Amino acid sequence: MDPLLAARHLPVLADRAVRDAIVAALGSGRRPALPALTREALLRFERAVQLKAPDGVRPALLFAQRDRILRVMRTVCAAEVTARLFRVHRRDLAATGAAARPFDAIVRVRDGSLHAVVWRALPVDGRRLERLRGARAWAKRGHRAGKLAGIVVIDLHTGVARALPVRGHRAGSKAA
Repeated sequence: MDPLLAARHLPVLADRAVRDAIVAALGSGRRPALPALTREALLRFERAVQLKAPDGVRPALLFAQRDRILRVMRTVCAAEVTARLFRVHRRDLAATGAAARPFDAIVRVRDGSLHAVVWRALPVDGRRLERLRGARAWAKRGHRAGKLAGIVVIDLHTGVARALPVRGHRAGSKAA
């Protein structure tokens, strides 16, 4: 693969591998250890790279993304909101993975309302606002599991979570 194309595609593949590993662990119902979760993300990344570039990629580019995956996993797993999501009872997970598309997970909170959870790498420039607006637009459309009360966007770079309420949803109302 051309180094310029690889530099463009590898971060996307790495973010997707991290997100998919976290969502798979969340759907399993038990909190995995950080080394096991990181190993799973690295395996997913390797498979994605092999599918995208069967002729290979420069080792330096691969090692840079592997190091980035390690940093991201430490950051995201250390975040309080991720730790709390791993403690959510299985009955309170309305959907994960493909069943929760376009989100990563749908979680039922104490008041019975549904909230979508998304792990994404948010840009540091003006595109961040566009991404957050797009996430809110998805939440307004709802989900087949019921009407969404809000969306939680967890930044893969910083581990910071942003809660975006959905207008038109009354706080405390029962969904589904």
